[in-house]
Amino acid sequence: MSHASPTVHALSGAYALDGLSEDERRRFEDHLGRCGDCALEVRGLQETAARLGAAAAVSAPPRMRSRVLVEVARTRQVAPHQAMPRPEPRPHRRTGRVLPRLLTVAAAACLAVAVALGVLAQRADERADRLQARQELVASVLTAPDARAVTGHVRRGGQGTVVVSRRLDKAVVVLAGLPSVSAARTYELWLLGDGAPRPAGLTEGASGPVLLDGIGAATQVGLTIEPAAGSAAPTTPPIFAAALPA
Repeated sequence: MSHASPTVHALSGAYALDGLSEDERRRFEDHLGRCGDCALEVRGLQETAARLGAAAAVSAPPRMRSRVLVEVARTRQVAPHQAMPRPEPRPHRRTGRVLPRLLTVAAAACLAVAVALGVLAQRADERADRLQARQELVASVLTAPDARAVTGHVRRGGQGTVVVSRRLDKAVVVLAGLPSVSAARTYELWLLGDGAPRPAGLTEGASGPVLLDGIGAATQVGLTIEPAAGSAAPTTPPIFAAALPA
């Protein structure tokens, strides 16, 4: 390892995500050619960022549907010259009573639809806010000055990458290429080495980055196959274990 200033070593995360100025980038690249540890770390962070970008990609936001429905309601669907002539009204004794009743029913139906769409839009906004907050937390770990990446193979096939920030007390796990398990089983992550194993979340293996909060003094992140509802303690040997940098 090079004996450069610790400040230079801390630029690896920002360099991997193209977040440095031109001068900082040139200075770090000069250091990178002499520091094997930083080169390995940058390579791991770049691979992780690429996987996270693919895993976190999302389709159009759900709220777009409600916006489209609103615009449809405002847009005339038939041009005036194409409109059919209105039929002559037929006299009816109870017209005065039936029409207000129909208008009341129609107004109630419109109100019910508006309320339902409002509820759906609010829920969509809440989901979008939660997704954005989660993505920001993941990004904060990847760009932390002390972020370190560890990559290893999974025994059943596939690969796992763990990026840890001791300062933030968080880690991000990305799993790729894991074989599917039956509906009765699932993959479960664990924080190991700090007393008894601690459950750290369930994952389908390729469902996107998993954020681990409160890693504490854990020294490893492990992965096992457990019942679909998860377990309080591992019931199978780990098929993946990544040592967390101190």
